[in-house]
Amino acid sequence: MSRRRWRITVLAALATLSALYPITSLFTDSTWLPAAVLVVALVAGLGLVGRGLTRSRLLVVLAQVLVTGYVLLAVWAGNTFAFLLPTPATAEAANTLGLQALETVQRYSAPAPLNDGITFCLLVAVALVAIAVDAVAATWRSPAAAGLPLLTAYLITAANGDSALALRFFVVPVALWLAMLHTTARAQFGRWGTTRAAGGGSIEEAAHDREALRSFSAGALRLGAVGVVAAVLVPAVVPHFPPHYLTEGLGHSSNGAGGEGSVGFNDTLDLSRSLNDQDQTPVLTYTTTGFSRPPLRVLATSYYSRGQWTAVGSAAEQADSPAPLPPPNQRRDFVLSVTNNTLAAPRIAAPYPVVAVAMEGTPWAIDPVTRDVRVGRSVSSYRITYADLAPTPPQLRESGKPDSPAITGDDLAVPDRSRELVQRWSDEVTRGSANPLDKAIAIQNHLRDTSVYTYSLDLGEPLRDSEGRLLDPIQSFYQTRRGYCVQFATAMIMMARAQGIPARMAIGFLPGQLSGEEYVVRASDAHAWPELYFQGYGWLRFEPTPGVRSGSPPPYAVLGSDSGATRGGREVTESRSGGAVASAPTKATKPTVAPVAQQPSFLDSVGQAFSLRNVAVFVAILLGLLAAFSMPITAWLLRLRRRRAAVSQQDLIEAEWAELTSHLGDLGIAAPPGGTLRQVRERYVTDAHLDDENASAMRRVTATLEKSRYDRPERTTAQEAVRLHQDIRAIRRQVGRTRAWQVRVRSFLWPQAGVSYWRALPSRVSARVPSSISRRLPRRSTRPR
Repeated sequence: MSRRRWRITVLAALATLSALYPITSLFTDSTWLPAAVLVVALVAGLGLVGRGLTRSRLLVVLAQVLVTGYVLLAVWAGNTFAFLLPTPATAEAANTLGLQALETVQRYSAPAPLNDGITFCLLVAVALVAIAVDAVAATWRSPAAAGLPLLTAYLITAANGDSALALRFFVVPVALWLAMLHTTARAQFGRWGTTRAAGGGSIEEAAHDREALRSFSAGALRLGAVGVVAAVLVPAVVPHFPPHYLTEGLGHSSNGAGGEGSVGFNDTLDLSRSLNDQDQTPVLTYTTTGFSRPPLRVLATSYYSRGQWTAVGSAAEQADSPAPLPPPNQRRDFVLSVTNNTLAAPRIAAPYPVVAVAMEGTPWAIDPVTRDVRVGRSVSSYRITYADLAPTPPQLRESGKPDSPAITGDDLAVPDRSRELVQRWSDEVTRGSANPLDKAIAIQNHLRDTSVYTYSLDLGEPLRDSEGRLLDPIQSFYQTRRGYCVQFATAMIMMARAQGIPARMAIGFLPGQLSGEEYVVRASDAHAWPELYFQGYGWLRFEPTPGVRSGSPPPYAVLGSDSGATRGGREVTESRSGGAVASAPTKATKPTVAPVAQQPSFLDSVGQAFSLRNVAVFVAILLGLLAAFSMPITAWLLRLRRRRAAVSQQDLIEAEWAELTSHLGDLGIAAPPGGTLRQVRERYVTDAHLDDENASAMRRVTATLEKSRYDRPERTTAQEAVRLHQDIRAIRRQVGRTRAWQVRVRSFLWPQAGVSYWRALPSRVSARVPSSISRRLPRRSTRPR
């Protein structure tokens, strides 16, 4: 295999990785990247081996597709294999992963969470791009066309992010693509013929060729530089249109563009990192006619998956109108006037529930499920009429079982991974509570107990289980008893759901601080709280977050001396800033400590280690290693077979000499065709630059070989064969030290002895098949009739 073919393969693999690397900006985690590197390396290795074994381009690509696909299925769905082969269940498992990835793409804006489905589909995409680039650049020797799959990989990121990609994401793959072009074009240019001037010699011709090659390389470099600069400058003057690349998914960011200085509000709430910013940037200012100041809600969501809350759907996609509010005799309406709003469209902040909206010249709509207000474009000022719901505790206790079209399956869903823990936790906290309100208050008071829980923006290091896996955020909060509003609200929602109470997450801002005659809401006031559903009254706010950095519980969620027979709550006084200060908190029942996972026995560990998936992964890795080292293994087996087949000292010496000539040929030192043994010796001494000691060793080797070939067999002794073996080892060591490391690696991974064996295999098989058939056919009689 030529050196340039190796270079093209390596450059194609590096270009693929550099074009795919920007995809890491689309997801919250980049743990898929090492696996992608292995996939690209596997594709490149298969291409090298295939191109060395066969001249059929289609067979090379087919081998890359089949082997890479088998490895991916073995890793991600190996437990569905039967006798190490895929089954229909394997296709179902792959389809499930694809559907999970599609759901994530449609639900989330970048950066989206990384799950098994996304990782699997990313690796499939990496494999397809790597195969396409390697096939076009190395197998078909058309690196110019390899820019198309590289551009596709680049567009996956460019069309799905909400901002322009950094320049390095574009320059690196383009530079590698240009290097592939230059390498191939240089090889083709070098094969062009040159015209020798009259009277000129070979020295002038070589100098002329070098000068022409330098001129060609300089021109190519200038053209490439001009192309890269143009590609960078043209997008600066061309408008960037809204991207829609993956089924209206990641390319459709919900943050919106509210103009310069606007504040985005992401629809995704991550339990491990969101709403803990201390930025003091003002978001809006407002005045209100109400006596109290409730939190300003931006959005509500019921969908929770893998540690994240995500807003799903929009008002424009709903056909029904919002559910009616309680009658006026059960509520009081107030007006909130907002100025200097910097929230980006389509979001605005307002108390819940909204009764009416006034904003001139701006289209708006109310989501029929969550009653979130969506606007068509950002507005700096607006007026909201909102209702202050004030049901009494006896009314809520008698509200009955929740039964409304507004309740969905997500409102009662508890993650499977933490379901058992949440159920045990909520049962312990709500023990003795007979109705949903008392259970909700018990959960709220339990979480607000500062003797049990600590409010902190620092969550500490992520916790892991006994097998080293990261704990679910709910499990982690249960063990650390530390968090901020997101963790406390999530805990109350899940415990309420475990008790059959519909619950969802609300995200917005605390009421802010008074400045003059207006209240100022800052980015650091971002807050999250739970909303629980009560029949006849809709979604009601609760406040489980302890400390002054939280909202105040509404009156119906505070049990005082005149609240009825249940009692057991706390009095809450509201400070000037709106923070809640608890006086003499009651002692809440501490949750029981999660039981320590039982340590698996030795047999259990062995059984887990030898699961079908692990065996499939091991077999796939073993097959990959055998494929990568197939040529050196073949050459070693051929040498071993020849040595074992030697019946005399002469046969052993011939095997040693054949091994030496083959190794020197792999290192680039070829014997002269048709030369005598002594001519071959002198060529080896000269081209290998052997020192005096190894030159003498080479002469002893050829002398021993001549004696074994032309003298009587009994005159060649075993001592001479041993000495020849030692001399050959010394020669190989000295020649290996003088070669470049690339040459040594190629001679090891691609020995011609192994390559020749596999290339000649089809002809040997075809020669044996007719002979075996002829032996089995009955011979026709030649006897005359």
